[in-house]
Amino acid sequence: MEKYQLNTGEELISAKPIKLLKGGYDLNWCLLMCETDKKERIVVYATKNIPKLYKFYDLIVTKSTKPQRTNNYVLVNFYTKQKTLDRELELYLYLKQTPKVGFVAVDKIKSKFSFINFYSEVKNNNLFKEGFATFLSKIQKDNIQNTYLENKVKIDSLIDEREEINEDLFFFELNKIQSLYEKLKNINHGENDLLSYYKLNNPYKLYLEHRLNLADIDIFALALGYQTNSFERLGAYLNYSMVNLEEGNSTFWPTNLVVEMLQKTSNVFDLVIIEEFLKDMINKNKLLNVNGLLCRKLIFDKEKMVTFWLNKIKEANPLKLNHLTKKDLAYLSDKQKEAYYESINNNICIITGAPGTGKSNIIKHLHDTLKKSKLKLGTDFMILGPTGRVCSNLSKKYGFASKTIHSFLSVPTDDERVTKSIEDFSKIKCLIIDEFSMVNLNIFYLLLSVCQNLQKLIILGDVNQLPAIGPGNILFDLIDSQKITTIYLEENFRSESQEIIDYINFINSIGDFKNLNYNQDFQDYLSNIEKLKINNLEANIEERIYSNFCDWYGNKLKKQNIELNIYNNYLSDLSDLFLTKVENFGIHNTIIICPMYKGPYGIDKINEEIQKNYNKDSDVIYKYKINEYEYKFKLNDKVIQLVNRYDDGVSNGDMGYITKFEKSSFDNKEKIHVQFDDKTIIYTKDEFKTEIKLAYAVTVHKFQGSEINCCIFVVNPNHAKMLYKKLVYTATSRAIKELVIFSNTNKIYSTIFLKEFLKPRNIITNLNWMLKE
Repeated sequence: MEKYQLNTGEELISAKPIKLLKGGYDLNWCLLMCETDKKERIVVYATKNIPKLYKFYDLIVTKSTKPQRTNNYVLVNFYTKQKTLDRELELYLYLKQTPKVGFVAVDKIKSKFSFINFYSEVKNNNLFKEGFATFLSKIQKDNIQNTYLENKVKIDSLIDEREEINEDLFFFELNKIQSLYEKLKNINHGENDLLSYYKLNNPYKLYLEHRLNLADIDIFALALGYQTNSFERLGAYLNYSMVNLEEGNSTFWPTNLVVEMLQKTSNVFDLVIIEEFLKDMINKNKLLNVNGLLCRKLIFDKEKMVTFWLNKIKEANPLKLNHLTKKDLAYLSDKQKEAYYESINNNICIITGAPGTGKSNIIKHLHDTLKKSKLKLGTDFMILGPTGRVCSNLSKKYGFASKTIHSFLSVPTDDERVTKSIEDFSKIKCLIIDEFSMVNLNIFYLLLSVCQNLQKLIILGDVNQLPAIGPGNILFDLIDSQKITTIYLEENFRSESQEIIDYINFINSIGDFKNLNYNQDFQDYLSNIEKLKINNLEANIEERIYSNFCDWYGNKLKKQNIELNIYNNYLSDLSDLFLTKVENFGIHNTIIICPMYKGPYGIDKINEEIQKNYNKDSDVIYKYKINEYEYKFKLNDKVIQLVNRYDDGVSNGDMGYITKFEKSSFDNKEKIHVQFDDKTIIYTKDEFKTEIKLAYAVTVHKFQGSEINCCIFVVNPNHAKMLYKKLVYTATSRAIKELVIFSNTNKIYSTIFLKEFLKPRNIITNLNWMLKE
């Protein structure tokens, strides 16, 4: 009986992959060189579930549609090849241990019969029949018969035509989720086989508790017989939906929005079933419903515990510290000194202000104070940041060590469990956290959960910048509670960029009709329009007057440090602008910031265009495709690190340059060298694919926490929906000496910014009201 059913155009080929030609397992696609059981070479293109190298498989493939590639195939599915070769080897060993049967006789048996077929004849009593295996002597046949009879049960099992199939594995292969099978093997299921266990136990917990891929889990569960509208399945998709919603910071979401998201992700549209399911979740206290807003109980509990721990720190015995001398603080402004003393005298203190207002300078003085008070960095206190880039900037500027919160906790992501013992954190008395606007609820919860003996918490950040990706709006909520001492720094200490500071303050004021400074400017603007006659000014202010004022005022601010560059041809004009700025500021001090990667106006296209013009004479050393888009890398390209490499001292967001491509003499693998400031990191191709991108242009989120002399900010109408106030403020505040707004119109304030800034973007959290109680 055939084990596999082939569709029209499909072929079954037994082969083993022997070389990775292109792509990679981590990229979910590979071009594989395979060797068939007939010793022929074929090329197979595989996606998602990809067979391992050097293992034999039954490959179900279709022929490549390209006529010139006769030996190329596309993988449909693959099945683990039953261990015929292993059975052959075991039978060979029985022959080898048989007296008087030497290598010559064994080779003749193998070439004429195969060991399985030979022993099948022995089992069927054909060994002594006339004409059978005449190259064997009578004594050799006697000894083979004796060895067979002594090991009959084992040899019969090896030659049985019915191959022993791993039914668990075969189930996963049939459903094209082989990669999931490999992961499940590492999870304890007691004495049960996988299929029996998960028929009795909710398989969707593999997503909820083990964070395995939900799409794979769904295929697995549905194949086991779970219904699409089962509450187990809807529970997993509700969690998935709300986690995605929480990336927008709110922890409470309107019921209709949750239902819409759940329908979209689960493909279940029966409102009666969904309403029954949500009621069940509320009754089981896994979901909270307050005035039509839904919140995960898990998130509610985190907010509740964060509030509890913050109150505990406020009530702790004050940490006794030795102040720095007046001489040490002499060059601080009065407001900076106030921030310093308030940080020393309060158990919790927040210092907020725009870039250039001297927040990090206060960290340096707090560090010196703690050291002077005989507290040890790394043992008694820590200086932390949300990203490696933030920490490396602090370390380079002031010379002391700082860590990312993730590194300090030894967790790779925000929602991991801390595996280190709580005793490892028991001596920590004080935490100083920089760029706190980028810290979300999940990681802050983990941090406070292990630092149980904190006596002092000092938070620094710009409340007007982008909040973290993930649940919570913590910096805003802490300040808004008015329960925590907060110092606002306003004085700009960058003499070359006052114009930029004025500009980002203007950006922050657009649409804020309560802003006294800009209301006065608006009145001055109106007073110069003598012919304007409006009976009801308030009703017409946004659409008839205020938008024109924003254009007038924004363009008025552009003098020496701010430039508005109007383009005709998007990519070529942007490339020319970049090259001009590089001549003035250098490649290391020039960056393009854009809200998104994809599309004709995205970062990928920008980087490709600039690489073509800025680095046109260098050789392409490496390229790969993702979803038909080809990424190329050349020697001397500017690149960005995407993940932290703590052991190598390189952080997410660090920028460097490709300096070398070589084939290692040690392991014969191709390696790519990238120079970061004072160190060179050597990458394998697989590491390079997942950790490095071109960095002539980067996203706003990726560059948050960094500053640069010349920043070119792309304001394209196609990105309008992403250009909300905090993103624009964060982007424009990255510039130190020169800010260039690159757009196709000088009316960006009225046509893009004002429209987006006035859209309600309310962030609703439990923490906001909990802190005020």
